Amino acid sequence: MKHPYTIGLEYGWGDDALNVQGHNLLSKLSEMFHLSSKEREEIEVEFNETLPSISQGVGAGKTALKAYVSDLENWFPSQGNRCAQYLGRMALDVGMTKNGWKSVYSWMNSIGLGTSFAMGAWMEGDESKEVEIPAFFDDVVAVLGV
Repeated sequence: MKHPYTIGLEYGWGDDALNVQGHNLLSKLSEMFHLSSKEREEIEVEFNETLPSISQGVGAGKTALKAYVSDLENWFPSQGNRCAQYLGRMALDVGMTKNGWKSVYSWMNSIGLGTSFAMGAWMEGDESKEVEIPAFFDDVVAVLGV
């Protein structure tokens, strides 16, 4: 599963260039997922290896990046934990595999939702109420088979 910050990098560097607005949006995204400077650097170094050496771009990817960040700001801070807990509970109901657990927990943990996912999977805390799962979690849904 791709880290959502990597998706942001793909949008921001859409024409192989990043401008100031794109950089500021990536900083917002980094803060939203509570990335340490080391984690952010590792993701950026890995991504930058895919960029061409010479770019003619002007940072046109900022529009798509802005839409991505705005969409996440609308629901992630208030609903991310509830969605993660609900997905954990749904995975338990259908029978979660060891590989599914390891993969999804690692990904959820990388975006600050690992504890909520684990609480749902191990039925700790309040019963997770049914919630609408955003497309953001489509890869998680596929891996878990829910």
